[in-house]
Amino acid sequence: MPKLLLLVSLTIVVLVGLVAGLWIQHQDREVTNPFATVGGDFTLVSKDGEVSLSDFNGKVVLLFFGYTFCPDVCPTELANMRGAFNDLSSSEIEQVVGIFVSVDTNRDTPEKVSAYASFFHDRIIGLTGTREQISEVAKLYFVAYQEVEAKGSATGYTVDHTATTYLIGQDGKVQKLLRGPTSQEIVQELRNQLAS
Repeated sequence: MPKLLLLVSLTIVVLVGLVAGLWIQHQDREVTNPFATVGGDFTLVSKDGEVSLSDFNGKVVLLFFGYTFCPDVCPTELANMRGAFNDLSSSEIEQVVGIFVSVDTNRDTPEKVSAYASFFHDRIIGLTGTREQISEVAKLYFVAYQEVEAKGSATGYTVDHTATTYLIGQDGKVQKLLRGPTSQEIVQELRNQLAS
């Protein structure tokens, strides 16, 4: 009987240890940011001069790459961003900013991209840079883009590009990738970040 009791006790201790170890591993996985290797600080140009992502540390940032001649994706994404910003309270909107980075360095000047972005909302900043600068920032965020000839089009070409909105937390790190989010989904994600 004492051997059986000892065996049962040891089995319980082992099971408790195993469950505790699995629980700790699960907690570590939840805390680890799966996007920790995506992104980073950068400096580009708006109509008012240089702007760095780190200028917005302490705020939640929505970052989107596109171009002002984009016929559909960019206006849709920025309109959804505007809708989300309009649904935030005045105290919430002060803690949030949108950044629109143009990948069309041939046509999008700092003035043009700034005007385009602010048309959607005054909390959305338009940025551009040299071809090399945009390429470097795009690599940081794993953004793909490519000019495509558009025969018969007045613009001459379009730009195929990654259509992802990067949700960047108050620590300046990417927290989530949003693909085609509605304005309601954006509001919820922003509020989740502001509450964390």
